[in-house]
Amino acid sequence: MTAGSGSMTPFPFKAQARFADNLYRVRIAAGLDQREAASRAALTRSRLDKIESGEHVPSLDVLIRLAGAYSTSVGELVSGVTWRPGWLEHPESASYVVSGDEPTALS
Repeated sequence: MTAGSGSMTPFPFKAQARFADNLYRVRIAAGLDQREAASRAALTRSRLDKIESGEHVPSLDVLIRLAGAYSTSVGELVSGVTWRPGWLEHPESASYVVSGDEPTALS
């Protein structure tokens, strides 16, 4: 799995799981079942299920539609997952950082 279409950067399991957890939590807080949420985001329920289960990382377009469907921000959906550019700020390799976890190196 990569970070986005055309990206060769692997999206680590912990970051993927955190995003999927955020998405599920926000959907439940919005009082939506998968079918209603998918409809509001112009997705199939099956595709939403794959995103929520961590099988698929959505495109930016889908991420924006999901945030709108849940009346929240994209930031809320990706909360706790950040990118640490190793070559700029740290001597280590660049990595995704999931809140509460150690960085996942990419090189």
